[in-house]
Amino acid sequence: MKRNDYKSDVHDRILQIISTFSEPQMEQLLHALKKWEQPLPIDKHEPKFSEKRVYLRKNASIYGIFETKKSNFRDFTKNVSAGGILIEPETTLSFHEDLFITFFHSSFNYPVRTNGKVVRVDPDGVGVQFDQAIPTMSSV
Repeated sequence: MKRNDYKSDVHDRILQIISTFSEPQMEQLLHALKKWEQPLPIDKHEPKFSEKRVYLRKNASIYGIFETKKSNFRDFTKNVSAGGILIEPETTLSFHEDLFITFFHSSFNYPVRTNGKVVRVDPDGVGVQFDQAIPTMSSV
């Protein structure tokens, strides 16, 4: 028997049994089931922390030159907002590391220069929060 068939059979059998319950039995069952109730599984792409972002982010590839006290590198952003970026640098960056960044994009009248700090390092990339919001990043 396939897994879905088994699940369907179990579901049907449970409904059949419940349909014979009296009102008090149903209330008792509901009370017992609430103890077993689990929160819905979180989508693996959803953050597992409370959302702290103030600005909406969007996927955008913007070329930038990144400078730290230890190294310089060039990279493209994965996503941007007025308050920060996500990058996947080949260079290792440390949590709370300071960056000086220069962005180049055709929608900018001139290169955008800013300071930022690494606020997240995980398998999805490196999150950088700008010291001051950059409204032009939202218009890319």
